[in-house]
Amino acid sequence: MTSHKPYSVFKDRVYATAVLFLLTTLTAWADQQGGQRPAAYLELGAGGVQNAMGGAAVGDRNDPACGYWNPAGLSGLRGFQIQDQYTLLPLGQQLNYFTLANGFRDFFFYGISSFIYSAGGNLEARVGPSLAPDSLFSDLEMTYLVSVAFRLSPRWSIGGNVKILIQDFDNYSGFGFGEDLGLQYRLTQYTTLGLMIQDPFTLFNYDNSTENIVPITVKAGVAHHDVQLDAKLNFDLEWSADLGFRPRLGAEWRPVEVLALRGGCWAGNIINGAPGGALSINPTAGFGVLVPLGPSGDGLLEFNYTLLMDRVVTGGLLHQVEIAGKFL
Repeated sequence: MTSHKPYSVFKDRVYATAVLFLLTTLTAWADQQGGQRPAAYLELGAGGVQNAMGGAAVGDRNDPACGYWNPAGLSGLRGFQIQDQYTLLPLGQQLNYFTLANGFRDFFFYGISSFIYSAGGNLEARVGPSLAPDSLFSDLEMTYLVSVAFRLSPRWSIGGNVKILIQDFDNYSGFGFGEDLGLQYRLTQYTTLGLMIQDPFTLFNYDNSTENIVPITVKAGVAHHDVQLDAKLNFDLEWSADLGFRPRLGAEWRPVEVLALRGGCWAGNIINGAPGGALSINPTAGFGVLVPLGPSGDGLLEFNYTLLMDRVVTGGLLHQVEIAGKFL
């Protein structure tokens, strides 16, 4: 083989539908206009609440998934919290997100998260067109986040992530290391402003000496809680060199104490990014069922369901299910 890039290696060696799906899917998830970035499965987001609200979560607080969206939001945690989310994907793919978070003396907060993605264990490799594959191989990708946050004052909070990315497919492997930086300001008791600098310098290396730098993403947003309606409204605006501008809008309403209804949308291919691509509007929806735990009801067991648009299959839908425990 003469190419040194993993995607080119696949192109030279593999013509099977499953492998082509793997490559085009990851590319499409990263940028529907043609950009590429490692660990593109992270574009599917994390957390049933945030994903159902269109990914508008930079100003969110008091949820362990804030470690992914803006680690400064962990400063709103009350007690130990845990989440496990599974995304139902086609063609044998698997994606699982797991996180836990806690705080110490209302000043220091921390969380640990993992994403485990696989395109399948029976991908077919061919050196030429044939009915039977020459061999089968597997793909496994993982991302781990260690999140910390500090409450500097009743209004200001800062946070950061250290991330490790791992990829293993066929005879090739890759390793990446990066970081995120987050900031939040509580404008009022019910309104929070957020800023997130994602991947200011995240580098991914393959064992054939190829290096990829993940493009930096800047996000700014606001989250507002209406106490009388028991509703939340979030709005984010994010930008990156390969994806361009992507606004996000989300809302949550709790008609009764044990039920949360959520909806939102995000827009892509507005301006910037790689050439080509039509404007895309991507709606999201979901709900949560909340069950109080313990004699005093301080704990909470939450089941979340999220419905997303499939970014690869036109008109397709993706389903996410999550179970969360909050022990206040």
